[in-house]
Amino acid sequence: METPQATSPNPYTIPLDKILHRLREMFGEDRAQLLRGAEFRVAGETERVVAFPQQREELSEMLELAHRERWRVIPAGAGTWLEMGNKPTQMHLVISTARLNRVVEYEPADLTGTVEAGCSLTEFNQLTAKHRQFIPLDPFGDPRLTIGGTIATASSGPLRCAYGTPRDWLVGITVVHADGKISKAGGKVVKNVAGYDLCKLYTGSYGTLAMIAEMSFKLRALPASEKTMVFYADDQKNEIELLSTLAVALSDSDVQPAAMEFVSPGHNASLPLDPHRHALVLRFLNEPETINAQIDDATRIGGYCQRSVLSEADAARFWTAYHESETADDWAYSFRLSALPAELPGLVADLTQVLPDMHVRAHAGNGVVRVLAPLGWLDNFKTKERARKVAEVRRAAQARGGQLLILRATPELTAQLDVWGEVGPTANLMRALKDKYDPQSQLNPGRFVAGI
Repeated sequence: METPQATSPNPYTIPLDKILHRLREMFGEDRAQLLRGAEFRVAGETERVVAFPQQREELSEMLELAHRERWRVIPAGAGTWLEMGNKPTQMHLVISTARLNRVVEYEPADLTGTVEAGCSLTEFNQLTAKHRQFIPLDPFGDPRLTIGGTIATASSGPLRCAYGTPRDWLVGITVVHADGKISKAGGKVVKNVAGYDLCKLYTGSYGTLAMIAEMSFKLRALPASEKTMVFYADDQKNEIELLSTLAVALSDSDVQPAAMEFVSPGHNASLPLDPHRHALVLRFLNEPETINAQIDDATRIGGYCQRSVLSEADAARFWTAYHESETADDWAYSFRLSALPAELPGLVADLTQVLPDMHVRAHAGNGVVRVLAPLGWLDNFKTKERARKVAEVRRAAQARGGQLLILRATPELTAQLDVWGEVGPTANLMRALKDKYDPQSQLNPGRFVAGI
């Protein structure tokens, strides 16, 4: 059985009060706190020191101090994604960019904006909405999610069907390295693409290579109108196959939904869907005439399915509940699997053959599947068998050219499985990058892919 990166029984080797005192002595009483409970909790520890720089230079000085003292740092934004990843092999403090939250520059005429890492995506899009613009990203999770956290975790949501992922909108980035040095890549203007590969490198690196301090984005015009359409299969015995076939047909057509989500029964949210049936939900964002033409085309292609267009109120309620429920506390387990869209029926079949009833959602346009289940989901299996069952599903996903990531699970399960899974030869590249950008393994040690 695969095993996770080895972890220290006690991740702290330096008294927390000494770290707290040193930070407050150098940066001020308000720049560091000793927090207990769930706030900024990383791996079940009862308390932790959290530092809050308020300027990029202060972040640099904090990391330089940590480098000199050989403190291991857990980078954070609002702390909403800290439960993700393997347990750190060692940790001394969390550094949060939550107070680095300024909008540095916003040029509506250029469709560009520059923000600090702690700026909320929700708040920035509220600002740009006054000019009918937005960053077209809709990651699941807490509304406090920062833009820096969105980039660091490469988080996306249903809108990735039409708009892609964070790396598609990032044009410039400023990071602070483990030794406190500051570097930049890209620029503020869309046509300036120098260093764009480095933007991609830091996107989705989970803070293991450097801490993000500032980012520049290209924006899109807000669509004038939207509608949401729902399909149900007439043959309930073959719902998954029929709806998956429809999703592939729509993807191969001129129909261009902004989102296309496959939703299984068993959802805990008050979604305005039939709770006993699988559904394919399409969201259209465009001019009213274009949307109506797209719906007509989708109706023609999916003529063998039942279909309806949700009211404006029901559509708003659906997408709000859909986002909020994805990371709700109701789900003790959250897995993300990947496969080709045409493989969706087979992947769901693999799941249902190995694991008990669960709620399944998928970005049907690109084959990203999410499995959500409550506490007690695996109780019918013996303790050691639970990890074997999840590993079996992971192997099935890999056989289909995909992977299984554990976003959330019980400590018992994550103690037996690496949350990222095996990545093959890519592991050597990942370790080489870690050695180059963080040779002392100061940032998020042991938490990411290949134990880096």
